[in-house]
Amino acid sequence: MELQHRRLDDAPPSGRMSFCLTTDLTGNGRPDVLVGALGGEYPVTLPVLDKEIDLRKLPGTREAIHRREWNVFWYENPGWERHDVARAPDLSVGGALGDVTGNGRMDLVAGQNINQYDLYWFEQPDDPREEWTRRLVTDDFEKYHDVAVADVDGDGDVEVVGLSQESEVVFYYDVPEDPRREPWPVANRHVVAENLDVEGVQIGDFDGDGDVEILAGPNVFHRADDGTWTRERIAEGWEWTRVVAADVDGDGEDEVVVTEGDLPYQGDRRARLAVFDPPDWEATVLHDDLSNPHSLQVADLDGDGTPDIYVAEMGLESGHDPRQFVFWNGGDGTFDAEVIVEGAPTHEAKLVDLDGDGALDIVGKSYVEPSVDAWFNVV
Repeated sequence: MELQHRRLDDAPPSGRMSFCLTTDLTGNGRPDVLVGALGGEYPVTLPVLDKEIDLRKLPGTREAIHRREWNVFWYENPGWERHDVARAPDLSVGGALGDVTGNGRMDLVAGQNINQYDLYWFEQPDDPREEWTRRLVTDDFEKYHDVAVADVDGDGDVEVVGLSQESEVVFYYDVPEDPRREPWPVANRHVVAENLDVEGVQIGDFDGDGDVEILAGPNVFHRADDGTWTRERIAEGWEWTRVVAADVDGDGEDEVVVTEGDLPYQGDRRARLAVFDPPDWEATVLHDDLSNPHSLQVADLDGDGTPDIYVAEMGLESGHDPRQFVFWNGGDGTFDAEVIVEGAPTHEAKLVDLDGDGALDIVGKSYVEPSVDAWFNVV
């Protein structure tokens, strides 16, 4: 696999970038790149007497600057012009795109990080280059790490799914008749699970029974006819996860691929990558010495008809060169690991055909360093 690196932006408007999403916002057939951030990290300097004074360090200015930062922005493909479109301090990891209003345009859903309580949706205007209107869904929970927009109850309409880590709740909202009302009615909220602190979400019919399930961390939630949800545990002891359900061994059933995306940053052991095979969820560990592998994608990267596994490290470990891996699929549930990029941290990276040549490229942004990057797959 031959990759060509391109820096899309070395001076984004906000620090601690938390999510990276791709969709065609302009209608030209090319995926654009949308980024959200916690913000509040980069120095804001002012020259005074031949010295640079960081305004963030002055009393009373840090929060004022933080509130005024653009921390939702997107890059227009081609050319990669940046458009700063929304402000919402402390946006957490795992934003999602979906048509909340039903007008055919992708809106953004994202929640705040630890010690913050707001879950927002951002309405895409007629011209996506203009400011996106921020609206409150709820402020009842703390820290929303991963959300999704999908039809989870089979009624033909999308819902907004949220994972609140600090409140330990998995929930979803029916979109109200007027989605622009703030906040959304509590009557529209459905609690899927409580006392559960998880990361990573995907919505789909994973067991082939015709009903939609919620994959939340290493758990599958099945919906009963009465609207209640039953938890099926995939694995115990897997924490801070990124998850993808896909048929990676060609047996016609979806396996669940899991990485421990925030280890060792959030713990004292190395992170693992494994494939869990239903119905007993037997684990095949593909790697057990990873460093904060917070990017996980499953897609066919070499065009052989079988899905490969992409994993990238986010570069939080001192003295460790972050790596990007492809685990090449042998077609029978076996994988060969290859390091395809080394020394370049990335976070929440996505596999997407950026240049329209039919090959999947990589786009991501760092979590700490100020950069948005792409690696083009040369075919």
